[in-house]
Amino acid sequence: MSTAPPTVVSHADSTRATPLELFFDLVYVFAFTQVTHLMAEGENVRSILGGLAVLGVLWWSWASHAWLANQQATDRGAVRVGILVAIAIVLVLSIAIPEVYPDEGGTVFGTLLFSISFVVLSLVYTAANLVAARHDPALRGQVLRTMIITIVPVAAALIGGALLGGTAQLALWLAAVAIEGVTVFVTSQGGHWQLPSAAHYAERHGLVVILALGESIISIGLAASHAPLSVGAVLASLMAASIALGMWWIYFGRLSETAEHHIDALTGHRRIRTATIGTYLHFGIVTGILLASLGMGGAIEHIGVGHPLNSFTWVALGTGLAVFLASAAAYSCVTRSPQQNLSTQLKERS
Repeated sequence: MSTAPPTVVSHADSTRATPLELFFDLVYVFAFTQVTHLMAEGENVRSILGGLAVLGVLWWSWASHAWLANQQATDRGAVRVGILVAIAIVLVLSIAIPEVYPDEGGTVFGTLLFSISFVVLSLVYTAANLVAARHDPALRGQVLRTMIITIVPVAAALIGGALLGGTAQLALWLAAVAIEGVTVFVTSQGGHWQLPSAAHYAERHGLVVILALGESIISIGLAASHAPLSVGAVLASLMAASIALGMWWIYFGRLSETAEHHIDALTGHRRIRTATIGTYLHFGIVTGILLASLGMGGAIEHIGVGHPLNSFTWVALGTGLAVFLASAAAYSCVTRSPQQNLSTQLKERS
């Protein structure tokens, strides 16, 4: 049995998120707001795809650190230093978001800053993980295998896209998000990633959902403040808030707690595989919330000035709700035990 180094403390099953992790997550409130504004600028499919590419890059940065914090304590040693550095880098990433898609002839400073910052963030994460796993050869090998296979093609796609610009940039950045998703999933199968605490996993994923819902409230408030105060604007704001509350209820009413209990009951590779799939589905949950908030904000602004809703607003809102509901339903299916499925079937038959 491996012994943890003095500077790194492994998590117990009851571990909850530390204040440093909460601080790390708060940076993503600003990042999510920047992504929503980026998608709103063009009001077309291209702007949404561009925003989703940026969101995908941010998501993998959040997910990797959430899993790292589950394996090792974040309030001391090398992991704490890595998280503190990561907070600064994510802030830089967020600041660069408005400039990631420069106009023709514009400067590429913003897009290169975003791309290079993500590569640096990945290297910092890898270093912190290797230090934390230095007394665990299996985990250290897993970190090296996953990150070596992932970082090189992702870095090439992000930096190459930043230099090329235009449609090539959008295609390469979407490819970078897909490449990271595929390589992480493939290299984790039958590997040595660890998930000591299901409670910590559920809490961190629940917190990022709260952050996305918080961004939707910010979008509602900003849209209402930009529109003339009227009965229509107030009613539209209340309706939008009701939609946000509905998404909160769907996720936290039962889904989050049920998923935690199910993952906690699993062991070995099945536990890791289920939790990994859950992290991927949470990307869909968060994406759905942000798209819905984009549509809600646009609806309030249009109603406030007495204009009919345009197609972009309807598409953003409808697509967001559809993605959220589909992802939440899939997460429910993945984290429902066979006994629960049988019980549900028996109730339906009776």
